[in-house]
Amino acid sequence: MSDAVHAGDAIAVYGLLRAGESGFARFGLADAFKPLGPCLIPGALWDLGRFPGLVSGPGEVVGELFEIADASVMPRLDEFEDYWPKDPARSRYDRVKTRLIRPDRAAWVYVWRLSLEDAAPINGGDWLRR
Repeated sequence: MSDAVHAGDAIAVYGLLRAGESGFARFGLADAFKPLGPCLIPGALWDLGRFPGLVSGPGEVVGELFEIADASVMPRLDEFEDYWPKDPARSRYDRVKTRLIRPDRAAWVYVWRLSLEDAAPINGGDWLRR
């Protein structure tokens, strides 16, 4: 599967890239992303200290869904999320197309790929209510 992101693709975010969080403002996502509303992402959310990590599997994670209006922002977001498509061994996250629980559609999601040894689960799957 290609990891190319195009304008019109959807992205689901669950942590620092949510509206009102530090990453959203830092990257000017109000201009690059068109809000589509709340979403539920399959998986579990973990507290990794200053940021969360979503892992695939059972459960529901609360997020926000956006249409990508300006795909040129994605390389900077990939770097922010420590996703290095040309050097996976260096990556802490993978960016994968995921079928959301709600709404029923596919969206790009950053998924944690490293150990959860020092992490704590976030009950309820909502970073903003941890």
